[in-house]
This record gives sequence, C-alpha cells and structure tokens, in this order.
Amino acid sequence: MQEKLIDFEMAMERLGGDKEFLVELLEELIQQVDESLPDIKQAVQTKSFTELRSLAHGLKGASANLNADRMASALKQLENMGLEGSVDGAEEYIEIVEVANNKLREYLQNI
Repeated sequence: MQEKLIDFEMAMERLGGDKEFLVELLEELIQQVDESLPDIKQAVQTKSFTELRSLAHGLKGASANLNADRMASALKQLENMGLEGSVDGAEEYIEIVEVANNKLREYLQNI
C-alpha cells in the first residue's frame, strides 16, 4: 500500500482552510481508532463478520473524509472481508491501521 498517510492539502481544502478544525477532527479520528481497534481484533478473532464490516465501515468513512488515505484503504479491505465472510490476511490490514494511526498522532505533533 503506497497511499499517502494524509493528503493535507485536500483535507484543508475540504475544510475551507481551517487548520484548527482539521487538527480537532484528526484527534477525534485517532481516538475513535484507539477505541475501535480492540473490537476489530475481537471481531476478526471470533469471525464476527457483521461486526467487522460495521466497525471498519465507520472508521473508513471518517478517515476518508479527512483524506487519511492509507488508513482508509486498509479499513476498506477490512470492511470487504466482513462483507465476504473471510478474515484471511486481516492482521496485515489491522497493522496498517495501527501504524497509520500512530503516524497520524506523530504528524499532529508537527503541524
């Protein structure tokens, strides 16, 4: 996956140039991911496909709206796994989400 961590310029454009609002929304996204990742891992472990799809879908939308492309792409894959009833390879996408979330946290400290 070679998607950008975040397309800052597009996100700023989407929010009318309001950097403070973007930072606030990114902080909320990071918190949502922190809260949802244990549930996503549990859904994968128990093969709760509907739960996996639902959790991944919600986070995918939030991350895509903020142009956090790498995270959104991995969450889309997890959502598709929930739809298809398969968790083969899910750990790889969960790790991408975790790493992207940590990098977003670091990114916020530098903007």
